Amino acid sequence: MHIKLNFSWFLLLVFIYLPAGAKVTVAYDALVAKDGSGKFTSIQQAINNAPEGRTTPYKIFIKAGIYTEQIIIPATKPFIELIGEDVARTTIAYGDGKGGTSVVVINANDCMLMNITMENTQGRLFDGPQSLAVKTNADRIVFFNCRFISGQDTVLTNRDGNRVYFNNCYIDGNTDFIYGAAVAVFDHCIIFPRDRVDGGKGGYVTAASTPAGQQYGLVFRDCTMPNNHGLTSYTLGRPWQNDSRTETRGRKRAENKVVFLNTAMSASIVPSGWSIWDDGTKTSVITYAEYKTTKFDGTPVDLTHRVPWSQQLTDSAAKTYYDNKLLFGDWDPFAIWKDLPKETTGHSIAIANFMARSINNMAILQFNSSWPQNGITYQLLTSPDKLMLFKNTSRLITKTDTIAAYQFNIAMPAENQVTYYLIRASKGNAIEMSDTLSVSLSVLNKSHNLREK
Repeated sequence: MHIKLNFSWFLLLVFIYLPAGAKVTVAYDALVAKDGSGKFTSIQQAINNAPEGRTTPYKIFIKAGIYTEQIIIPATKPFIELIGEDVARTTIAYGDGKGGTSVVVINANDCMLMNITMENTQGRLFDGPQSLAVKTNADRIVFFNCRFISGQDTVLTNRDGNRVYFNNCYIDGNTDFIYGAAVAVFDHCIIFPRDRVDGGKGGYVTAASTPAGQQYGLVFRDCTMPNNHGLTSYTLGRPWQNDSRTETRGRKRAENKVVFLNTAMSASIVPSGWSIWDDGTKTSVITYAEYKTTKFDGTPVDLTHRVPWSQQLTDSAAKTYYDNKLLFGDWDPFAIWKDLPKETTGHSIAIANFMARSINNMAILQFNSSWPQNGITYQLLTSPDKLMLFKNTSRLITKTDTIAAYQFNIAMPAENQVTYYLIRASKGNAIEMSDTLSVSLSVLNKSHNLREK
């Protein structure tokens, strides 16, 4: 008897590596691979071929590679699960050079993404306009061990009452880079307020637009907010849709809610902590609160200069924000997604925001570690033609209290000289490479010869 296997239904057995280093065997419904070794070379192709109306997860495994495409999960396809091979090497990247583009849009309920980097490449070139890495327009969405990279408006958790859960994720940006009306919980995430590329001195981490009557908004639990390179300072948030023009435009004023609990914050956050939107902001309806905000040595941050209308939570008030039943109601983010570890015991090596700047007439290469951790060695590799790379002996300088933001000083390039650089990060047997960066006088001139504060 001969049996013919139909790939459309044949489950794939794939070994994946979680941040903790645990090796897990999981069955998948579809395989995406840039090299043609899977059924699909495009993530969107795999989604288009997924069935509609699922009530159990449809698992799509994505092999390492840079997928230059926009992704839309339609409302008719709930329970899509996108699993990357490695968060540092599985990237969905897109940017149209104009802004206003979302790289990943999720319109279906009950979707989960894991081990994937979503980058709006517009965000690494300019500080605005809006350049979303992800937009969620649906309920019960989970992200685990993902990276979201851009500039303005990186992550939008959209629509009143929707629930979104982030665990062990990295999110960066410069203006309102986490925003929206949904109930969104961030557990053990890295929130990196990166330096503006135009040399601007100010930025905003959040812009919640929590609707009136909704009890919860953006909730950050046990997160880390590393220091940037010192060029841009931040407030923790400003209240979107709570300004002098909201009601004149026929909208109901938002009652913005953002809470940071047990978060380690760097000096990149200004002492006042929070911002209004404009002089018409109604601060009496805003809940901007913190609980046990610390420095990275564990000592408390001096909060005496916080705006007077912000709050410091008591132990009993803070406890309610750790109760998922209160925040999410009848939804348990861990109930459906069996692949999702409840605790993170390890972190990936991943580099972000590798760029060249001219500061005080010096040429420097700056970058940051997505998940700050001890024991990583960074080496600068350089080549005049991209063909032969070798180690550069430039001295590594760190300018952060969390060992997250680094820079190499390099020689100013000669006229018409182009040099290519890579960062090699290693820890034990783990090795990760950055993108290739080309550096010339014209590139450095675009950094506006930034001056340090």
